[in-house]
Amino acid sequence: MEPPEGGGKRRRHGAAAPAEMGSVDDLLREILVRLPDTASLARAALACKPWRRVASHPCFLRRFHSLHRPPPLLGFIMSEPPPKVFYPTGADTLVVRARAPRNPHLTAAAARADWYLEDFTARNPRTGYEWILRSCDGGLLLLTYGFIEREEVAVYDPIARTAVFLRRPDITGRIRLDSLQYALVARDDGTFRVFGVKVSYDVMGVVFDSRTGEWAALPTLENAVHLPWSWKTFGGLRAGRFAYWQSNMRLSTSYCDEPERALVLDTVTMEWTLIQVPFPRKESYCVADMAEHGGLCLVASKDQTVQLWARDDNGWVIKKSVSLIKQFVSLKNLRREWMKRVRILAVRDGYIYMEFWSLLKPNSYLLVLNWDTMDLSVHPNPATEKYRGPAFPFFMTWAPPLLSPAQMQAFDRQGLQQGEDKVGHGICEDAEGETSIWSFKSGQKLTDPTAATTTIFTNAM
Repeated sequence: MEPPEGGGKRRRHGAAAPAEMGSVDDLLREILVRLPDTASLARAALACKPWRRVASHPCFLRRFHSLHRPPPLLGFIMSEPPPKVFYPTGADTLVVRARAPRNPHLTAAAARADWYLEDFTARNPRTGYEWILRSCDGGLLLLTYGFIEREEVAVYDPIARTAVFLRRPDITGRIRLDSLQYALVARDDGTFRVFGVKVSYDVMGVVFDSRTGEWAALPTLENAVHLPWSWKTFGGLRAGRFAYWQSNMRLSTSYCDEPERALVLDTVTMEWTLIQVPFPRKESYCVADMAEHGGLCLVASKDQTVQLWARDDNGWVIKKSVSLIKQFVSLKNLRREWMKRVRILAVRDGYIYMEFWSLLKPNSYLLVLNWDTMDLSVHPNPATEKYRGPAFPFFMTWAPPLLSPAQMQAFDRQGLQQGEDKVGHGICEDAEGETSIWSFKSGQKLTDPTAATTTIFTNAM
């Protein structure tokens, strides 16, 4: 029998073409976005230039941060009550490290951070005054130096040790000749805004946007404050889409029957709201952004009870109330140490950050409460001095730190392909408004600004 046509060998059909795969960058994004936290992302970004380029892209950062909330808590920055506003001297601070899970990346970041501004002060020497901590958000610190017209403003990343210096806003003569109360609002893509507010009978303000590098005026809230001299505002705080300033009437040393108020700015619509709180002015509270309760809310403490206040058609009502002592048996033991007062520090991503403290002792306990699951973590504060001034929870973030507006625009076009081998630089703007780049390794100003770019963790890990 003749062999079949074709030589008797069965032809092998070609293998099916593999499914079309995305680009290498697309695959890398899908890998990096699955890392457990921002500390791990920061470590991975240092592996090589392509990884850092992908991990630093603003679009990727927005996606990553939206999937990893809240960011890891590194600790709390505590401070003494600041001096009078007309005496620009700094208050002593204390950093209380959080009891973090066994994560070597978080441990390394917390251990090497420039918490007490020692490296920052050495790189930016001044005489006469001190750098003052005004606000904190997104892993950044807002610092000021000097007074009124000679005031300098800086945004500092204590982990990356990079800083941006802003010229003081000069919008109107009324603002220029008065001290401002600042609030820092960081975005997920690494950019930030600085809000400056002057509380008088009228409320006036300005905003600096790192995307544009410019200050702009905010709408004026006219005839808002009856007794502006009674406001004891230390600085603004961030609460989700809101920035707010408290009148702090509980700190008033003179007789004044003014109720406690909070000045709230919607940072999306730029609309002002002046709130009169629905509880006694001696109670500790903070503003919160909770979409499930209509957005703008208040979280306050009464004795050892945490209350959530929201607004409806009839005004402010209590939506939820939790007795910490009844809910958590472990806190009963702390009462033996005379820990009886609760101070609300911040509300973020469903967590309430508090301090459990005593009038008799300098030490305290920092509490982190998951408002949904009622899980509580306790972080001892073994202080030997009382730090009852402004306090901020500090979170670990990863972002291309402190880029100039021109670099932000070039980021998408060039992917940071030029100058990626240059590390350890900070982009700064001096008092005259001139942008320059300084090396945080040598402390020298670079003559060719195009030869450098900022990177994170060059000194921290």
